[in-house]
Amino acid sequence: MDFHALTDQLKARFEENARNVSGSHWVYEVMTDNQRSQVVHLLYKQQRENGRDADRIVADSPIGPLPRRYDLEKLLRRNAELDVGAICIEDFRNEEGDQVTYLTLRASHLLSTLDFEEVWEMIEKVARMADVIERDVYASDLH
Repeated sequence: MDFHALTDQLKARFEENARNVSGSHWVYEVMTDNQRSQVVHLLYKQQRENGRDADRIVADSPIGPLPRRYDLEKLLRRNAELDVGAICIEDFRNEEGDQVTYLTLRASHLLSTLDFEEVWEMIEKVARMADVIERDVYASDLH
């Protein structure tokens, strides 16, 4: 599937909750339970492996800053329970340029074997699971 055709279909589905950041980066706000929402970044990663096309779509949803004294074993055990994606620890720069360590939920899929319904489901599942984790860890709606 072509990334631009895919994002055109997603834009039609998400309407005003879709925003283009760049040619390979879209942001979608997914409505979840109880008047909550979750932001999901959809990224197109061009890759080649052993001369073969390995382009991927990555759905990434921020959960929140990594809490001090967070039980990383609990995080790994939670990862084992997920049916889509993985909880990740990533370093970002905030507006002041400071490094902030963040929890995110990320899933990816090979572009060549992807269809619209699969990416729609991936975005929805990543958003819903990230929202559940966000609620469990922070007891509020950060993203």
